[in-house]
Amino acid sequence: MQDPLFDELLHAPDRDYCPGTNPVLSWREDDDAGYLDALERVGIGFYELERRGVWHGRWAELEGSKLYPPGPGGARLRKELLGRWHAAKPIVRRKVLGKAWRTVRDLAAERMELYERLVAAPREEAAAVLREELGARLRPGSRFAFGAAATSFADPERDLARLAVSCDGETTDDLWVKLARLSTSGDDRSLRLRFSFGEEGADDASHDERRHRLVQLLAEDLLGEAAHLANEKDLAELIERLCGRGTFFTQHIAYWNAAGGGALFHHDSFDEDPAHRQLGVAYVQLSGRTAWLALSIEDLAHRVEEFLELLDVGEMPWVKEKLAGAELEVGALGTREAHETIARELALPGCGRLGGVVGCGPEFTSLLADAGHGVVLRPGDAILLPNHGLAATAMHSVFCGTPEGTYGISMAIRAEPRT
Repeated sequence: MQDPLFDELLHAPDRDYCPGTNPVLSWREDDDAGYLDALERVGIGFYELERRGVWHGRWAELEGSKLYPPGPGGARLRKELLGRWHAAKPIVRRKVLGKAWRTVRDLAAERMELYERLVAAPREEAAAVLREELGARLRPGSRFAFGAAATSFADPERDLARLAVSCDGETTDDLWVKLARLSTSGDDRSLRLRFSFGEEGADDASHDERRHRLVQLLAEDLLGEAAHLANEKDLAELIERLCGRGTFFTQHIAYWNAAGGGALFHHDSFDEDPAHRQLGVAYVQLSGRTAWLALSIEDLAHRVEEFLELLDVGEMPWVKEKLAGAELEVGALGTREAHETIARELALPGCGRLGGVVGCGPEFTSLLADAGHGVVLRPGDAILLPNHGLAATAMHSVFCGTPEGTYGISMAIRAEPRT
């Protein structure tokens, strides 16, 4: 017999569930013994979440095959995933790499060695170390070569090094590779290595397919695992069915999430022409584990409104006290106007005035996890984050799930031109 709270949370009518995922529930040390026993019986991973000095509670990852009947297959599964995609809900696929997995696993181990050298380098030597490490990874006969190091940065607090990249001897495409910290938190040793072109910010939503293709080639030249992901037939076919057209990966970012690090709530949408926009992002975990909160901006707005209603009736007074002084007036809760105001705030950088709410700590993090919006990615797992514009995009927040750190690759999904 299961615990009543366990059953209530796991089978709540409004709980989100993506076929094939392992559900996540939050827990506390002082929870009822029956609830903790239920988690222990089907738990396959237990995590304590902390990011940038803020504790976000504890999660239990549960074995989904023991809790839910077998999910749909074939056409029914494709229809369900397509519905999630169009609703901007995240899609998780387990073990997306087939025969290439052993090779990719070895490459991921090499990337962790690269991380150790990059994170140990003094800031003034970061550009030289980056040039040496990446230059050694250029394949013989590569079209690419590294040029000058940047002397100024778009984000001086976090950026560590940026190298110009020429293609076929030309620098007119403004290609570059940049190493940066994920945050300014003193204890966060997380890094990211980004491949892109043009002016940061201004060209992030560029529709220049030629340069996007060059970024793709550059990333695959330097990161063999990116080439394997691009050639993974099942993953490519799934993404193309969801998007309804041919697609390719670009704007690669190699992520090293260190213990205590991760990403605050954000989305990957731009205010751009709908006919040419970035269609979404694919992130693949290659070593270690990451814990995610991921849901559509519409669902996040509903959950924020639910949380604010709890605060309004006197629940969690310590949270209300912590948020005192923040401008949280969004109108009469429960109205369409309030919901739309919340959604607009969430679309702003840092989630606007609601950044303190969505990042406040275990109270909101646990609410989302218990509502089905938490997922743990293990090596070989992928999460697809759809984007249909600022009003219909996937929001996500990431925590490091293993003390030894993690490695994964994020790739923007763009459409091939229609012919």
